[in-house]
Amino acid sequence: MQTRAVAALLIAAWSADANAQAALDRAVQALGGADALQKIEVVRLQLEGETWSRLQTRTPEPPFEAGKIELSLLLDLKQDRLLFRQHEIETGFVRDNTTLIKGERAGTIYNHRSETVRSFPSPPSVPQQFAPHYRRLPHLLLRQALDRRDTVRSLGPATFEGKPQDVFTFVTPDEQQVAVYVDATSALVTKYETRIDDPLAGDAASEVIFEDYARVGATQVPRSLRLQEAGQLTQRSKLDIAIDPAVTDRSFEVTAAKNYTRVAPSPDSLPERVEQLADGVFVLHNVSAASQNTLAVEFKDYIVAVEAPGSSSGADKVIARIKATIPDKPIRYVAVTHHHGDHIGGLRSFIAEGATVITTAGTRKIVEQLMAAPHVDRLAAQPRPPEFLMLEKGRRVLTDGSRTVELIDIGPHPHASEMVIAYLPNERVVFQGDMFIIPRNEASSGPPAPTTVSFAKKLEELRLDVDRIGSVHGRSSTIEELRTRLKD
Repeated sequence: MQTRAVAALLIAAWSADANAQAALDRAVQALGGADALQKIEVVRLQLEGETWSRLQTRTPEPPFEAGKIELSLLLDLKQDRLLFRQHEIETGFVRDNTTLIKGERAGTIYNHRSETVRSFPSPPSVPQQFAPHYRRLPHLLLRQALDRRDTVRSLGPATFEGKPQDVFTFVTPDEQQVAVYVDATSALVTKYETRIDDPLAGDAASEVIFEDYARVGATQVPRSLRLQEAGQLTQRSKLDIAIDPAVTDRSFEVTAAKNYTRVAPSPDSLPERVEQLADGVFVLHNVSAASQNTLAVEFKDYIVAVEAPGSSSGADKVIARIKATIPDKPIRYVAVTHHHGDHIGGLRSFIAEGATVITTAGTRKIVEQLMAAPHVDRLAAQPRPPEFLMLEKGRRVLTDGSRTVELIDIGPHPHASEMVIAYLPNERVVFQGDMFIIPRNEASSGPPAPTTVSFAKKLEELRLDVDRIGSVHGRSSTIEELRTRLKD
């Protein structure tokens, strides 16, 4: 009987693998066949649309304000060349960069706002550089699957938006496990999924959905794209795709950047460190993750932490470092600057530690969702309900008679409708998130972003006496540096 059971399992596995290979072959044939896909040498893609980044929107609840995104990609597969322009405006940030890669040589990044150019510090291999861009087009996604047939496995039938799908999975050259949905009727690629650890949903899907196919020559190309994370729409765009357009060496030049200033590469690693801004006032840099910082303030009988960035595992490291820096005192409070996922992702560990969360009304709703999410961490092992202390009329003051921390909501702000800073009047220190970030390579940021302009204006309106500025992302700075960079 045991032999029969093993044989049945082997037959089922063989059948599933055969189904996966058949689904792949049907999808390949729908786009012109394997030979046609393998012969593609150049792809030009242009994208324009709206974006609502997951847990990065200006308000914690819908309706969300849309950002704008424009991308252009020129990919030469034969000569290993890539030209990628990205222009985004969202929640007070403006990004305008071009990435140029030519073969095994170090890539170059052009910042069109600051008019600077820098090299990658240590470029990865060509497959690692190009693989994510392959997945912008179903033709190249399937070509990756063909090249890695030995990793193709069936996930069986499924339904997406009412239409039956055949689903297979494979491992990409950059070691991503993707699930490809193939429409059972047309055999066109409907979407692909990867798995993410979402702060509010736990294990969830990140979906890239191809829509509105149109025939171009012997193949078909999607003319619309949707992105979703944990079921939330995060991008909706129109596509313009050309396969094997004519290109020359000049096609891979950034002519507008001939007078740009060359700056040092950004460091590819950031060391963990503890910075002392004043007696009993510390910034823990890069402990949770790179460029994720937490403020720790020592009071007579307890500690106040400001910001819980990253994840539960990262926050566990932060808590341990806080205890080593300020021993023999409990972390009584943890305050967060705003509701974005990279600023609240470690709150579960602080709550498990027994800290009371200080926040605003809108952010509290997101924190409560975070607490209910299915995570595997300390809080899941030893559940306890969160305790809250709310800002009232935009302010909460903590003091023990000698030390004072003022938590002030300076929203509405271009980045978040509720935006909290921590101000220490005696030490003349302010701690902020996402409003003033010094580039890792110390280069000019270009014209100040709306986030920074609004932050500086609020400091002036509130007449806060500030010397030092701590930051959730990047290094600490000074009020003089803020004023200087506002003039860039």
